[in-house]
Amino acid sequence: MVRHQPLQYYEPQLCLSCLTGIYGCRWKRYQRSHDDTTPWERLWFLLLTFTFGLTLVWLYFWWEAHNDYDEFNWYLYNRMGYWSDWSVPILMTTAAAFTYIAGLLVLALCHIAVGQQMNLHWLHKVSSGLLKSAL
Repeated sequence: MVRHQPLQYYEPQLCLSCLTGIYGCRWKRYQRSHDDTTPWERLWFLLLTFTFGLTLVWLYFWWEAHNDYDEFNWYLYNRMGYWSDWSVPILMTTAAAFTYIAGLLVLALCHIAVGQQMNLHWLHKVSSGLLKSAL
């Protein structure tokens, strides 16, 4: 009589899969790694932190500049020739960018906390670089 070994069972680790999947698009178990984070990924983490600081300052500026919205709109009216309230779209875009960068930073800090290798997806790298250059 032949006895077979049971197949190896892996715990699902749903939270870890979502964490690495959203941050670095590494949804499969074999793509996750406990190796040290590369220096380039550490540099991207610093860039992400710097972009977070810039968007925080920019959001604070536009949130507190509510008394000057009319002056800003008048300035744009004199430059472009038509009236439009530009303060609300700028504030909404800034708030969305801040939320996006803050979410990425929280995911990066969670990667550090659980000891996973940080590997930011190229789409997040491009978008955070564009946000930094736009600010």
